[in-house]
Amino acid sequence: MHPPLAQIIDRGNDPTGFGHFGAKRGFYKNGKRRYHKGYDIVSKIGEDVVSMIDGVVTKIGYAYAKALQFRYVEVTNDTFRVRLMYIEHDYVKVGQKVCSGDRVGYCLGIANYHNRNKKKGQLLMINHLHIQIWKNGKLIDPKQYL
Repeated sequence: MHPPLAQIIDRGNDPTGFGHFGAKRGFYKNGKRRYHKGYDIVSKIGEDVVSMIDGVVTKIGYAYAKALQFRYVEVTNDTFRVRLMYIEHDYVKVGQKVCSGDRVGYCLGIANYHNRNKKKGQLLMINHLHIQIWKNGKLIDPKQYL
């Protein structure tokens, strides 16, 4: 697999949360625990994001229902489905074939969005690219492929 950004820096545990796969994320309304379904790597606004695999763009969606500027691109092949989140996707369309290393978009300011109502001195989120990978239909930890 090709890394999605030129440099891979683990978001780790920034002051606003854990960026690793499986980190606790509070609870759903029904009381069931939520977990982080992806892996976060540090990104810069405007940084190119490339496909990790050869495949077809199968989905372009919204990361949040109330923040439609944040999109994701999903690329699928016979083994993997890779979702890259908090990007702008103006380079690809659903159904388009892409190769590993082809640009599929660029990073947006997800940290700016989450930090917008913070007061001086409050801890801030680090900007990042969120990656989810399914292998043979099962959601897995993306870190091993970075």
